[in-house]
Amino acid sequence: MPCIGFFNVSSAAMTQFDIPLLRTFVQVVDSGGFARAGGRVYRSQSTVSQQIKKLEAQAGRPLLLRNARATSLTPDGERLLGYARRMLALHDEVCNLFAEDLPELVRIGLPEDYAVQLLPYLLAEVAQHHPQARLEVRSQLSVQLQAALADGELDIALYRRVVGSDAPGQDDAHDTWPDALQWVAASGTALEHQSVLPLVLFPHGCVYRAHALAQLEQQGRRWRVAYTSPNMAGVLAAVQAGLGVSLQSRQVLAHASGLRELGPGSGLPPAPSGRFVLRSAAGPAGPARQAVLQRLRALLAQSHVAQAQHSSPMAGDKAVDKVSAASGLP
Repeated sequence: MPCIGFFNVSSAAMTQFDIPLLRTFVQVVDSGGFARAGGRVYRSQSTVSQQIKKLEAQAGRPLLLRNARATSLTPDGERLLGYARRMLALHDEVCNLFAEDLPELVRIGLPEDYAVQLLPYLLAEVAQHHPQARLEVRSQLSVQLQAALADGELDIALYRRVVGSDAPGQDDAHDTWPDALQWVAASGTALEHQSVLPLVLFPHGCVYRAHALAQLEQQGRRWRVAYTSPNMAGVLAAVQAGLGVSLQSRQVLAHASGLRELGPGSGLPPAPSGRFVLRSAAGPAGPARQAVLQRLRALLAQSHVAQAQHSSPMAGDKAVDKVSAASGLP
């Protein structure tokens, strides 16, 4: 039975007031009698009388005067009444606080370029169909996103991997999409013919960086890191400025200008095959997470269909503009 305690200095003991007894006390006062109060608290008249006696025992003094015609407050009962009302109001407020459903939290991890392209559409759909959901979005390197998902820090993760770089079948049970890669450099440069190849790369941990360096080492090609940036905008700016060549996703290059492809004649190793992997954390998923996962699938599928319709990765921004036509949330 819920109760609220008061310290009684004279007895050096904590007096406990039970919430149901206080509620009955207030109803007796408001209704003007034990019988009418019983109807309000769904108790018999005798039970109401017993509850008032228990409350008076807790208070250590009489609270109500009873006679055949009416029930009235004693001076101590009058003092207690105001406190009882405030205690009941606060108690009910706390109960209502935890009676409400907490909004579902969905933690999402995306590569930076996809966060920029997909988030406006994703957030608009979630806001429309799941306005109470809470979203936490982070943009990191793929290995960091994989680790965060495995550690329980993310509910949904979209990350990149190089085909053949992982154990066979590691991601076979999950949604995957191709991520075509291409060596690129700034238009009007011939950086690929320098004796020491200047590179523009993401920091350590980028799956494409590791593969590119391994391929160059295997080829026996001399190289140097000319520029490193943890974000896509910084990498593209350095390539466009002519600081070096870079291995990039065609998905990213579709929205870049001032770049040229480096084909077989460049002497660079063939670009590897990349994949996007969309995974959800193990365990039960709430409706908001399921909806976000479904929407991401639709956005990714539509994005790659639109991209495949453009023969050149430098075609412009039309591919992702078509993403908004993807199917909506349930």
